[in-house]
Amino acid sequence: MKNFLRDHGLWVLFAAAVISVALAVMSVFSTTSSPLTNAANTLAAPFRAAYTAVAGWFNDKQNYYKDTTALESQNEALRKQLAEMEETVRQAEAALEENKLLRELLNLREQRRDLSDMEAAYITEHTVTNWTSSLTLNKGTTHGVEVNDCVIDATGALVGIVSETGVNWSTVLTLVDTDTSLGAKVFRTDDLGVAQGDFSLMGQGRLRLNYLGADCQLLGGDLVVTSGLGEYYPSDLVIGSVEEVQLDDSGAASYAILKPEVDFDSLTEVFIIKSFDIVS
Repeated sequence: MKNFLRDHGLWVLFAAAVISVALAVMSVFSTTSSPLTNAANTLAAPFRAAYTAVAGWFNDKQNYYKDTTALESQNEALRKQLAEMEETVRQAEAALEENKLLRELLNLREQRRDLSDMEAAYITEHTVTNWTSSLTLNKGTTHGVEVNDCVIDATGALVGIVSETGVNWSTVLTLVDTDTSLGAKVFRTDDLGVAQGDFSLMGQGRLRLNYLGADCQLLGGDLVVTSGLGEYYPSDLVIGSVEEVQLDDSGAASYAILKPEVDFDSLTEVFIIKSFDIVS
């Protein structure tokens, strides 16, 4: 034995070392997996990583689509809710405007009890050309409106005269229109005349009070109202005020330039006098 170890000791030690290393390696593999399985897993690892990345990308896109769809649905619901709220606000504003109009109508009826039947109306169009000055209203024959009805504003000042009617509309010639003509008187002096639109004055928003006496004593600022003569129109509707008085070409009569009481450009609603009581 001693001779064997002496002659083959190095080989024995080498073999023992190799066996030890092999056992150690096998021990490691035995605690994890077989060499074949380990090799397969090693080769598959990049593919698993790629699959995981792709699956994560698809999952992110799917979540993004779900979130976007949910957001669009929420936005649509909010838009619908906003539209409903805006409609509610419009209805409330319309109701407030209608209440304002009715209050003004009630106030007019209390002030002018001789104006027995009036119809509130909104102005839908204001037409001004070289030849005419008119308003279009949203009330017509269905509401009892007739040609030659007087139209006033919320203060009771005269706006004009109805010249044409339809089922649900009517046309009003304003005071400054060249076809407007009605009896008038100066409130302070009781001088009588005819308030008429004038072509040369219409562009300035003015009209004339014709057929005054040559010796009339009108002053700037004198109030002019409807006379009520002939019972065609109610009396004492304010037409406007005197700006200046001039003699006509004949020198036998005077006329006055009148500024209407009503600002036609700012009007949005008016009141149509459908019937009135004669005040003696």
